[in-house]
Amino acid sequence: MSHLSMPHDGLFKLFLMDVDIAKEFLQIHLSHSVQQQFDFDTLTLAPGAFVENDLSQHYCDIVYSIRVMNEHSSAYILLEHESAVGKLTPFKLWRYQSALMKQHLNQGNTLLPVVLPIIFYRGAGSYRGPLSLLECFRDKTLAQKILALTKPIQLIALSAIPDNILMAHKRCAALELAQKHIYSWDLKQLVPKIFELFDRYPLAIEKRQGLLYYLAKEGHGMDKQFVQFMINTAPHYREDIMSAAQYLIEEGRQKGRQEGRQDAMLETAKNMLTGGAAFDFIKQVTKLSDDTITALMPEN
Repeated sequence: MSHLSMPHDGLFKLFLMDVDIAKEFLQIHLSHSVQQQFDFDTLTLAPGAFVENDLSQHYCDIVYSIRVMNEHSSAYILLEHESAVGKLTPFKLWRYQSALMKQHLNQGNTLLPVVLPIIFYRGAGSYRGPLSLLECFRDKTLAQKILALTKPIQLIALSAIPDNILMAHKRCAALELAQKHIYSWDLKQLVPKIFELFDRYPLAIEKRQGLLYYLAKEGHGMDKQFVQFMINTAPHYREDIMSAAQYLIEEGRQKGRQEGRQDAMLETAKNMLTGGAAFDFIKQVTKLSDDTITALMPEN
């Protein structure tokens, strides 16, 4: 399982950089009329980095290339993950759109491609920010008269989608429900729903473990009691649960090593794992003897 240095964004990319899941996601959220314009069998990931004239680098979250139906041209879908409402988000996305267009021309094409921007908003409450470039201008009336501005950006606001609808979103459902409720629900309320979705819409092991790691790290729930609660709730996912727990312990171990404190890692292991699992992990990542480890472990 790869490290999620920015957990919200990392989980989003773990799921939606998988093209098969991305197809399901886009076919759920795009209107039928828009879907008819594209050949989804040609959907691929495209580079999302570009360099300004001053050599500063910028990165779009996720960019897909897709063939326009019955045409020999490609279009792009720009998917931007937002946790907060920005006053100039449409302008930021317009810069990304124009950079993608320039990149397309640099590849030898002679006409501009269509770039479809989408905001995936996981923040709490309604999205009350601007969705069109026009709304970013101080003098909107003058801008509307003079400038040719595109229509509003499509918004996918998780807070506005009922849970029963999200639960039907196939392999995207676990991602969407987790990011919607990571702070608003008690983890013991959220976790059973996630395991239900794992059963209903099977995911690859790295996505299951990544999502459990996300719940644990962002929900601050990966203590010994919570690990046991998850195992009791879904014993058939024990391996995934233990893998996520041990990955967090490994993070603690590395932090402890950087700070010169092996005891910090040991304490984390004792708090998060029980019995033999904690013993085996400590033995695996330290040079301590069995007797020393036994002495460090709390009595059950």
